[in-house]
Amino acid sequence: MMGASKVDGKIYGENSKFYGLKMFEKRMGGNMMNDTLVQSFLSVAAEGSFCKAAEKIYISQPNLSRNIARLEKELNVQLFDRSGKHIALTEAGRIYQNVFQKVEQCMADAKERVERLEALEMGMIRIGYVNGWNIGSYIQPILKKLRLEYPGVKVSLEAYNLQELSARFQMGQLDLIITLEERAAKIYDAQTFVIDTAPEVILFSNTLFRNKKKNWKPEDFRKETFFVLADDREDMQAEYIRTIGSKYGFVPNFCSVNSMESILMNVENGLGVTVCNSWVRNVYTQGFQCCPLEHSVQIAAAWKQPEEQSVLNILLAMITGEASTSCKIIA
Repeated sequence: MMGASKVDGKIYGENSKFYGLKMFEKRMGGNMMNDTLVQSFLSVAAEGSFCKAAEKIYISQPNLSRNIARLEKELNVQLFDRSGKHIALTEAGRIYQNVFQKVEQCMADAKERVERLEALEMGMIRIGYVNGWNIGSYIQPILKKLRLEYPGVKVSLEAYNLQELSARFQMGQLDLIITLEERAAKIYDAQTFVIDTAPEVILFSNTLFRNKKKNWKPEDFRKETFFVLADDREDMQAEYIRTIGSKYGFVPNFCSVNSMESILMNVENGLGVTVCNSWVRNVYTQGFQCCPLEHSVQIAAAWKQPEEQSVLNILLAMITGEASTSCKIIA
């Protein structure tokens, strides 16, 4: 039987209550304390009787007594008070019982978590992000690490406008989204983590001006058309651009379009400019230039609370830099 252990004539398989304790070994005084001794101790402590404990774990009473004696010798402490009619744990015995029970539970929990991970080999994580954003430089190292550790996990990257991104996330069609923090904060029952503070810029094409100067200022764009996205943020974005114009002495001209792709295509062809954050993919692309603004926005990841042991939870640990849940042993 693969993965089984034979102790005192009885086979303990991987599903045995005490299987995990075979992994718990501790050298003390040059000797090896193994799970057989610990199992014997916990059984006697639970039953309050050597006879009942021997029957429960299917070994002879003399062998059980020898196991307890050996454990007491290795620990250099008396675990049971045998002076009365009934045996009882000493104070040291109660401390060791607490520790060994925690070890037993911790090993069982670890085995269960590993089994869940193995069962998730065909799992899928759906990540949504804002259409037009360049998330590659951020997400690539994280996904590379995830694929190395969990090669069976599949990841889907899906781009939507801000409104549809939030809607699909709320309907459970996306596991995690990368969006503006101000949008993520408004989603019911969503947890968020700020991953970047992105400066805003005026994005324009190299073909827009004959002048190739480097230090552009907002007033240089007073005659240009500002393209804005026709969504629920249109009025707010237009008001922000008006504020820029007011500060630098001009009234901006607007053109509302239905997609980020349309905005970028118009800008690329020198038909106008747009105000965007530095996560927009064309900001650092050849053929485009930027005029920095004083304002910035926060970029955040958002998700709903996952199960404790899930691939999404592991991905979140990589994103937030927090360690996975561990089992602590306190005497």
